[in-house]
Amino acid sequence: MITWLEEYNKRSSKSIIKNDITHWDISKALRVSVNEISRIFDYLWKYRWQDIPPTEPNLNITTRKIHERGYRISILTKRYRSSVAYVAEWLGIHDIYCDDLIFIFDGTSKAKYPFNILIDDAPINLIDISSPKSAILFNQPWNKDFDWPVRVDSLKEAEQKVF
Repeated sequence: MITWLEEYNKRSSKSIIKNDITHWDISKALRVSVNEISRIFDYLWKYRWQDIPPTEPNLNITTRKIHERGYRISILTKRYRSSVAYVAEWLGIHDIYCDDLIFIFDGTSKAKYPFNILIDDAPINLIDISSPKSAILFNQPWNKDFDWPVRVDSLKEAEQKVF
């Protein structure tokens, strides 16, 4: 989101920061069209994917620790088809471990996919999850008002709590 905001601010001569995004739907938070949001994301993954930082320091170490404890790590992400190679390359450059990299190109709910625990920052991806599956909300400014029982500020915190 940080890199997206840099690009958005440059294009629109604004100075929006991450904490200003208080709704998951960026179009509602910033009053920008869905097409423009898509164009910026597409541009970032084609031309600036190397500028996108990991969500936290030592993410590569945390993913390896979780894997070494015997857990299977699947990265389940909704992306444009044009970004697939760049996302995979980004994960490789940052040495982020995963057993599976699953791209969702349609409106299929993440709850339909096989997993035990989903960690996500989008409330919309958690609402359909039911037992025996569970979910952890990754705290972000856009989900502070969403009532969810288990929240973390990092994958490292989830690793310490759950794994």
